[in-house]
Amino acid sequence: MFLKQAPVRKSPTPSTMAHWENDKGEVIIKIAVVGQPGAGKLQIINQLAAAHGQSPVRTAVLSGAECARTEFIWPEPLPDGPFVRVRVFTISGTPMHQAAEQCLLADADAIVYVVNCEPSTITASRECLLSMTKNAVHAGVDWGDTVVVMQYNRADLYPGFKPSDLDGWLGITNGGVPRHITSTQGDDLGVAANDAASKVIAKLEKQLVGAN
Repeated sequence: MFLKQAPVRKSPTPSTMAHWENDKGEVIIKIAVVGQPGAGKLQIINQLAAAHGQSPVRTAVLSGAECARTEFIWPEPLPDGPFVRVRVFTISGTPMHQAAEQCLLADADAIVYVVNCEPSTITASRECLLSMTKNAVHAGVDWGDTVVVMQYNRADLYPGFKPSDLDGWLGITNGGVPRHITSTQGDDLGVAANDAASKVIAKLEKQLVGAN
């Protein structure tokens, strides 16, 4: 996948950047939901909050755009370990500065990139993805240690939509990155974020087994 062609700045730690809150008996993981304007990112956050039913969506203004966040406890704790608190962030609108997305990506354990499949906007997806990879480098993202999941949203608005064609347009090799196809009225908009969380947690479990 072309994401790995960008120069990489190594993270300050050799393993996942999940934050361990030993005094609270939990580990916190951060998921950044990014993508082109109009891709439905805020809708994804709202549906995640409703599905998990643990925290309302909180918003704040960041560089001229709205930053939204929700969080929830993963259903299963780590084996013989703490609970996992999942925090999901996104920005909606058009930020005035690239720094807004860079702040969003900083210290992320997973990135969900959302493509708007509506025909009039889908051609902008590659440029936005390239911009995101550059911002990720500035934010210190280590591609070798960060889970990446694609979400092709609003696919129902593109007649005859073929995910493999979009893979090729974006420069993603077949099966190189997990992806999920969602629609405007779907009730599964959180599927990519949940998948990203499960993959980060699997990495944590593997680390714990290796440590023991």
